[in-house]
Amino acid sequence: MPAPNNKQLTIAYAAGASLAAVTLVYVFGPTWFIDSNPSSSQRKKGVVGLVNTANDCFINSILQSLAGLGELRAYLVRRTRAAKANGEFIEGDEKPFLTAALKDILDGLNERPLYRKTLSARPFLTVLERVFRQRISRSQQDAHEFLQVVAETIAEEYHKQKKSVKAARVVKEKDLEDEKAHEEEEAGGRNILLNVGEAGGEKVEEEEDGVIINVENSDSNLEDETEDEGGMPLEGKVESEIECQKCHFKPKPTVSTFVVLTLPVPQKSSTTLSDCIKGVLSTEYIDDFQCARCRLEHAIATLTRKIASTPVTKQGKIQEIIDTLRQALEKDPEKIPEGIDIPPSSSAPKSRIARRTRMSSHPRILALHLSRSIYEGYSSSRKNSARVSFPETLQMGGIMEKHEYKLLCMVTHKGGHESGHYECFRRQIVSPPPYSTPTPTLAPSTPAASGQASPIGGSTPGSTVRLVDPREPGVDSPSLSPYAASSNILPSDASSSLSSSDSKSTPSPSLLTPDISSIPEAGPGTTADSAFEKRAHAPNKVRKKHGNNKWWRISDDKIRETKTGDVLGMQKEVYLLFYEEQKPE
Repeated sequence: MPAPNNKQLTIAYAAGASLAAVTLVYVFGPTWFIDSNPSSSQRKKGVVGLVNTANDCFINSILQSLAGLGELRAYLVRRTRAAKANGEFIEGDEKPFLTAALKDILDGLNERPLYRKTLSARPFLTVLERVFRQRISRSQQDAHEFLQVVAETIAEEYHKQKKSVKAARVVKEKDLEDEKAHEEEEAGGRNILLNVGEAGGEKVEEEEDGVIINVENSDSNLEDETEDEGGMPLEGKVESEIECQKCHFKPKPTVSTFVVLTLPVPQKSSTTLSDCIKGVLSTEYIDDFQCARCRLEHAIATLTRKIASTPVTKQGKIQEIIDTLRQALEKDPEKIPEGIDIPPSSSAPKSRIARRTRMSSHPRILALHLSRSIYEGYSSSRKNSARVSFPETLQMGGIMEKHEYKLLCMVTHKGGHESGHYECFRRQIVSPPPYSTPTPTLAPSTPAASGQASPIGGSTPGSTVRLVDPREPGVDSPSLSPYAASSNILPSDASSSLSSSDSKSTPSPSLLTPDISSIPEAGPGTTADSAFEKRAHAPNKVRKKHGNNKWWRISDDKIRETKTGDVLGMQKEVYLLFYEEQKPE
């Protein structure tokens, strides 16, 4: 029988233990349940959504997809840091920097909130509108064209910065040479100069080397990083080459850059992604083509026959023309010598050619656009609802150069050609948070951060993003090519409008005003160092990839879980696919 004092002590211990247990559950319970119970409602809210205020699903689906691409986020971190270090990007500057704005919105979408959280894409859109000095219309929306505009702008900023770095390095090296020459002139004479060189040259050289090292360190950081990493991760190159089947002449191949590869979907009930790729990257035979070499050979043969019926006094001039054409035949058959008249092209023979198109430079992130538009006549169009089966792992390249890609994100479109709704499917790969939000210790580790050549221009459900001159609101500009170069997309000095196709509701027209003064400034993004940025700063480190069968299905601010099998089953709705190249272990 315990004493009364012992009984009270026992009760006090029990009460304290109970209070401690309640405290542990209250503090650690939410985080533990989020990671331990994947089917719980809280886990489904483990990703940040985007509000849809005015048919913004085409914007939200693209931003959510880009947020799931670790390789792109790592590039944006390096690019923004290098731009700030070189003084290229200053917050509040008149010239907007879309790369930094994209980094900020993607960082926000990669937070891991304990409860439901939504963001607005308005700060990012404000910067985009400032870039082109026009507003984004809500009358027509298209996810593919929005992605094209964003990706090409990011690529354009990258190439412009790369050129400026090289130019700055040349100027600084020239200044160093001029300064050194000036110091040598002030030495006062050759003997004195030699003595100074022996006694103090090492010190001067050290100082100069120090400056050179600083120049290299400050100016070539981005160049070294981008060259090692291959530049902008969405950017690839397509090479097209033709060969005459008669004379086997091969003109110089044409190389074009793309950020989104458009694949026309054939008009049949079902097909595969591999067949769609082969339809673009394959060998095509074309008849009735006029070969440059065959035309010169025909001209030489015609002039040779003409000599027989020409007076001797004029044969020498014809022979000179023949000799000139033969030299051109050996050097460059495509360049006809000036001042030489050859038979008209209508009389030249035509031949069969083989046109081979291949991907000469594989991007680290392969963005594929399945063009589902079918045009019937001049004004009628409809959506191609063919089933397109696509793999989780995609093999690209030839036998000697294989590239393995893994599906990370997908955008689907439900509805018709003129209206519908876009959704994003994003693999549940949790990156280290870009902010100081608490991250559960049981969270999966981060995986590796992983156009102008389209034979067929791809249109998309929901019309296209186009520019409309405010003075001629009824005139449409040509739609963007799937491989359009960044310099040809939405020029910043164009007084036009950016419009796109509806998502859910009936499109409502709106005029895009190029009045930049009425557009509010975008708020500054968070620039705090994070675990993600630190890991992104070591790009050569191979990071282990974890297989994950779980996906987020994101419809604006509505988020739920799904699995890989369900994602691969969206064959009628699949519209955009994002594959990331897998680095060797």
